[in-house]
Amino acid sequence: MVPETKGEEAGAPEPETLNSMKALWARSRDEVSDDEYHELYKHISHDWREPLETIRLQAEGTFEYQALLFVPAHAPHDLFTRDFRRGVQLYVKRVFIMDDCEALLPPYLRFVKGVVDAQDLSLNVSREILQQDRHIRMMQRRLTKKVLSTIKEIKTRDADRYATFWREFGTALKEGLVTDSENRDAILAVSSFATTHADEPTTLAQYVERMKDGQDAVYYITGESRESIENSPHMEAFRAKGVEVLLLTDAVDEVWVDAVGEYEGKKLRSVAKGEIDLDGKDDEKTDGEREKQAEEYAGLLGWMREQLDEDIKEVRLSARLTVSPACVVSDAHDLTPALENMYRAMGQELPRTKRILELNPDHLLVKGLNQAYKEREDRSALVESAELLHTLAVLAEGGRPKDPARFVKLVSDRLERTL
Repeated sequence: MVPETKGEEAGAPEPETLNSMKALWARSRDEVSDDEYHELYKHISHDWREPLETIRLQAEGTFEYQALLFVPAHAPHDLFTRDFRRGVQLYVKRVFIMDDCEALLPPYLRFVKGVVDAQDLSLNVSREILQQDRHIRMMQRRLTKKVLSTIKEIKTRDADRYATFWREFGTALKEGLVTDSENRDAILAVSSFATTHADEPTTLAQYVERMKDGQDAVYYITGESRESIENSPHMEAFRAKGVEVLLLTDAVDEVWVDAVGEYEGKKLRSVAKGEIDLDGKDDEKTDGEREKQAEEYAGLLGWMREQLDEDIKEVRLSARLTVSPACVVSDAHDLTPALENMYRAMGQELPRTKRILELNPDHLLVKGLNQAYKEREDRSALVESAELLHTLAVLAEGGRPKDPARFVKLVSDRLERTL
């Protein structure tokens, strides 16, 4: 009797493959579970939470590569710091090349994590070479468009997940409106903004659909918070006439609105810049009233212009005020104070821009000042009133008095005289 070999023993286990040696991103979608994708994301991103979205891309032809990208569900705390490590992992034919390849995605998509595996790059590649490589530029263009199209799909099919994405990464994405003119339309299509129309953010397309007949611009206002700009005096006429205004509170908003300029033929206009006319050019009665008021206040406006020459370049009557006595505005093509401060913080030297003081001719304070100007030959006591009115307008828009101590003294003296 021939003895049985060990391999022929009854009940011997079948050989089991412990490692297929095939990269996760190289396997077809139906071969990989969501849990496996999520584990890879957690490993490369050092995030303990699951990603918001998984993006697969495989390019074939003259230049082949595979990409497995992830959109996180939460923004890292250092997303807007200079030391933030951006980029995805780069492999060449399954061989690891570098951990944070910045050349594969633009800076405004720095929150995207993942792996890109190219078949036709040299294994001996440096960051300097990558910046100049034609294939890398092709990959970046394709990956960028894929990420943006995926965000658009999320926006279309899942409002809650899109709201999460925009809350976490909208500020970073809007940087692309300034830096990436090629994909500007695609970025605008997935961007949304707070608005006076509703509590929920709106797109520019939705804003344009709701525009009033005869409205030729998309109006916006910038500031530090929604609460502060909603109560800004610049908003009074728009609120009274029911004209929708976008409420922009991110620092990048000061920049991208100028870079974009218009949307579907409608100019983007700040409610705090230039002259505003919401009455309509065919309203002859309004034009007549304005001419009469201009004559009535001409002397006061010229006198205040002389007294406040160091701080303002013009004093004029306002069409945007309905409640407040005064406001300060920038000229149509001037930098806003916030943008000036931003450039100075970056080390750029800028001359101080004088602004425009607008007065509400229907306000009792302005009417009283105009009456006193006409009746008094000695107007030295009115100089402080003009200064106070200007400073109050600066404070109303969230600015700071040029001389806080002097402002406090002027207010204290006025209060003392009223007691």
